[in-house]
Amino acid sequence: MKAKDWFMDLARGATLGTGILPGVSVGTVGIIVNVYDKLLDSISGLVKNFKKSFLTLLPIAIGCLLVAAGLLFAYSRTKDYILFEIVSIFAGLTLGGLPVILKKIDFKRAGTVGYLSIVIGFLIAAGIGVLSAIAGHFNWFDVGAAFESPNENIWVYFVTFVVGVIGAVACLVPGVSGSMVLFIFGLYTPVVGLFTGENSMIHNHARLGTGLILTGVLLLGILVGMILCAKLMKSLLEKHPNGVFLTVLGFVLGSIVSMFINNEVFPLYGNIAWWHYLIGVALFVLGFISLFLLVNKTLKKETAVINEQ
Repeated sequence: MKAKDWFMDLARGATLGTGILPGVSVGTVGIIVNVYDKLLDSISGLVKNFKKSFLTLLPIAIGCLLVAAGLLFAYSRTKDYILFEIVSIFAGLTLGGLPVILKKIDFKRAGTVGYLSIVIGFLIAAGIGVLSAIAGHFNWFDVGAAFESPNENIWVYFVTFVVGVIGAVACLVPGVSGSMVLFIFGLYTPVVGLFTGENSMIHNHARLGTGLILTGVLLLGILVGMILCAKLMKSLLEKHPNGVFLTVLGFVLGSIVSMFINNEVFPLYGNIAWWHYLIGVALFVLGFISLFLLVNKTLKKETAVINEQ
């Protein structure tokens, strides 16, 4: 790979790093910066052609990790003060990315099964957040506390692995945010808390052992999810794109509900000043309009290129 191409992929990877924020879809960003197909092909080729795929992914991964680390640091510093506002702009970005999904759907061919797929996707995504809010309200379990003492809550390791797999699969689907999956499962802040904040394993050395194990389990889940599902997702998107994206549409719409009703955000309601809601609405609209216009512009360019060919 030429040096110019290497640094271009580094820059594209940097834009993918924004996918660490719930609501920002790595797939959507990948399409916008024209690296999605390369990403999918390289991941699906890791087993058969490891060296070539690894070298292709390396600059993308470096750029992605650098930006993701910076954004995680910023999130950890601000979430205790403006969590509702942060969630609002995340939700706006999620909604703004819908044109990528809608363009892939032929509603005329959807039929009863297709619309049922939307409903099922919506109920699953919304249900996860609502159930976590109910569980938090009645103190059924505390994911954050369990995450801090995983050896006393062994199920945390299994859940972390499964969520890593699901998050990886979500990253491969345009319009869906992998970090959003972590958020609606109530694991986003606990995972971020491993690396940033006063109780992170960097500052609290008592968490170093379990923190590294949890990090390894999460990364293993992500790796397994990407390797096993890249080819499957590629095949499904080629053979049954309408069904896949109808389900994804329902999931994305449901995830917006979960972003506002989950065990982290729900306790805020009634305990924050009115201006938080005002700013939150403004940021929601800003996030929606910004990404909506950017995605639409990108899709129009793609259509123009296809028509010219």
